[in-house]
Amino acid sequence: METQKLSQKLTCRLTFYVHQCHYFFAEYFWKRWHMTNKHRFIISFLIGLQVLSVSVAEPLVIPDPTNYPSLSTKKMGHVRHMINLAKQLDGDFSMMGETDPVYFMSFHAYQFQIAFAQYALASTHYHYTPAHRDLYQKASARLIQRMIYKDVWDYWAHVSKFDLTNRTEIEAGLEEMTTYTEDDWYGWIDPNIKKNIMYSGHLLQMVGLHQNLFDDDRYDEPGSLTFRFAPIEYGQGPIEMKYDSHRLAKVIYDQFEEDHFRGIECERNAVYAECNQHPILGLMSYDLKNGTNLSVKVRKEFKKVMRKRKYINPETNTTMYFLKVKEDEVVPATYAWADGWNGHAQYVWDKEYIKSIYPDQKKRYFPSMLRGWPFENMGWGVSFDFGFFALLASEVGDTETVQTMVDYADEHFEPTWKDGGYYYPHTRFYVYNFFRDWLGYIHNVGPLTGNVLVGFASINPIDGLWKIYNQPRGKSHFAEPFITDVEYLEASVTQAVYDGDKDALIVTLVPGPVESEATSFTVRQLDPEKTYALVRDGQVLGEVNKKTSLALPSTKWQADGSLVISTRLTEPQSFILKAMAATLAAR
Repeated sequence: METQKLSQKLTCRLTFYVHQCHYFFAEYFWKRWHMTNKHRFIISFLIGLQVLSVSVAEPLVIPDPTNYPSLSTKKMGHVRHMINLAKQLDGDFSMMGETDPVYFMSFHAYQFQIAFAQYALASTHYHYTPAHRDLYQKASARLIQRMIYKDVWDYWAHVSKFDLTNRTEIEAGLEEMTTYTEDDWYGWIDPNIKKNIMYSGHLLQMVGLHQNLFDDDRYDEPGSLTFRFAPIEYGQGPIEMKYDSHRLAKVIYDQFEEDHFRGIECERNAVYAECNQHPILGLMSYDLKNGTNLSVKVRKEFKKVMRKRKYINPETNTTMYFLKVKEDEVVPATYAWADGWNGHAQYVWDKEYIKSIYPDQKKRYFPSMLRGWPFENMGWGVSFDFGFFALLASEVGDTETVQTMVDYADEHFEPTWKDGGYYYPHTRFYVYNFFRDWLGYIHNVGPLTGNVLVGFASINPIDGLWKIYNQPRGKSHFAEPFITDVEYLEASVTQAVYDGDKDALIVTLVPGPVESEATSFTVRQLDPEKTYALVRDGQVLGEVNKKTSLALPSTKWQADGSLVISTRLTEPQSFILKAMAATLAAR
């Protein structure tokens, strides 16, 4: 009992001493007190335990950047190419191919390249650079701005004149309309108000992603999505159609309800399963932001229709071509592009089902699509088949297939570096030459696949889009440390992550397309009460603290509390800002 009481008494006193970082008191206590060896052992043991728990005795544990996702050189090249497309001036669609808005529009259309570029950048930001917002936020907003530019959507004034389901195949896999009546003389110009979900659905998804990834409410403002159509008569002003996120979501939801959730038409009289996936994802984002439940009912009812009408054939697990609305007739098909396009998006809200049918789809198309008879006519969908199936493979986590397809593109699609971007230029006659080359390889690369889809597939990890929608980042994410003001031409950010568990910001920079002797970036929302160790390429450079104005030669505190870090960047460099224990900071 005496030993127990003494131990408790000594424990209390030693805990007090050691937690005050006065270890020498305990050492003095050890030398001066006369006691037995047994008591000395107890004191020694207790001192050891307490010292181990004190931060001053803890080594600085530096996170390893290789434990966090990072973009490879080629993946960063794909990202830069899509950002370069976003930065083009209004009306500049160079590298984006041709479009014929008068009679029909194809999957090569600008709207699809713009939309899927935004989805690819969203996946990049979420998975690789969540602590680097400004570049991706500006690119996202710019892509939305390009999406509402008239050259992207005014095709609808012409396409809405035709019932394109009344068409038949002619030579070389092309199609033509078989009927055209007086009823088809007049279309309409508003690209959102009715049908045309192949445009409005993507716009809603883009707006929703932007709002939730960047905590940006700009598209809630009335008229923030304003469409201007050229004057009907000389001397008149343009016709304006004003939308915002709320009106766009309501218009789309109402159309789902009006047609009993069969789906919203793309072209007149044609419902495509894949095109209706995008407004569903857009409504999911809208629900998350606004606390509504619009997507819940749409998903439930649309899935019922898909199952009942066999939009995906249960015997073949292939997605229909389209539904003829007036005839209420499903037109079946076997296209890799349809399965890939529909599957990658439906996976977000119907994951287990898409996973279950993917093996059958893969067996049907892969690897047979990669090589066949020399000069074989692969049909008009060849480029889309490749791009969309690669995207589906990435989302379901079939990394082996993705890598095979990316390697194939690198070998056969003439990859090109331009202004720091990496892409596959569209082949010269991609609009009508669907034949394999003389060795049996794919010889048709369209702008959607070459500019976006292959790059998207290579970047997108398993559950890439699924996580964005099902594991969204909360408000606390936007209070964490992050970086800004990276000079785009001088440096690329291949990794920017804040690890809350380790209270550390991990950033990796690589040289950009323009050489520079030095570059810099700004770190924001560091805790002014904390001292941070600054680590570059594994070497501790020193400590910084805003409250005490503690800085290093390569750093500078700004009046707003941000920290500017400068560096010479001739090769990749990793930076870590690791918060240190308060007792160490106060020493």
